[in-house]
Amino acid sequence: MPAPSFFPDLDREPHPLAAAAAARFLSAANGMLPGLVAGFHVIGSAALDDFVPGRCDLDFVAVLARPPDDEAFGRLADLHANMSSAGGPALDGIYVIGSGREGSEAEGPAVREGRFEPRSRHRRRPVDRLALSEHALTLHGPTPAWRDVPEVDGWAVGAFDALRASAGAMEVDEAVLCACRLHYLLALRRIPSKSEAGLYGLIAFEARWRRIVDEALRMRREPRAPALYADRDERRRDALAFVGAAAEDGLSLA
Repeated sequence: MPAPSFFPDLDREPHPLAAAAAARFLSAANGMLPGLVAGFHVIGSAALDDFVPGRCDLDFVAVLARPPDDEAFGRLADLHANMSSAGGPALDGIYVIGSGREGSEAEGPAVREGRFEPRSRHRRRPVDRLALSEHALTLHGPTPAWRDVPEVDGWAVGAFDALRASAGAMEVDEAVLCACRLHYLLALRRIPSKSEAGLYGLIAFEARWRRIVDEALRMRREPRAPALYADRDERRRDALAFVGAAAEDGLSLA
């Protein structure tokens, strides 16, 4: 049986669970705040055909037709609280006013892991604006002409430094695939999905790193498949060593 279509007028829509969450949001927003949400654009894994149920959020940018007042802020908070209690993928993204400079404001309304924040810096980084320009999937409203983001290289350098400092506290697959994504971004000036970044890592890095990259892909895509490591400590050591090597090579490209 084919998956239900939530946006039948579109040539392509995201994973059915992501599409269902987006459709619920748009229906609720139209009911609680008619005409306020003028556009809804999906980015990240749901737009890159790499959505993993149970692991991925629904990353979005919602374009508002007018600045929200205090009443609208309250209703948006209620809307997202209801969405979170209903289950399904958590929404994670930002609200912007109008069009042309989406996401370029220093702060504004945002949703972090399903929780509404009236003023936040969440997801207003250069890499988030690059995601809009490259792979945004428009589910509602006109498709905007996104702008290029020349400062993304500087952001990636800082992100690699932060990754090296925090990788020890991250899940192995997140650390390894994040390193692959940042290297890919600096090498090709594009944002890949995590799975695409892992496949890139198998090609771009020396053969000695293939086991840990394959393991990261297994953990993300097929977590029930047999692990490639019997010793979790060895796996973590290899992951941290890979992050260090990927960062050193990636930073040479900046």
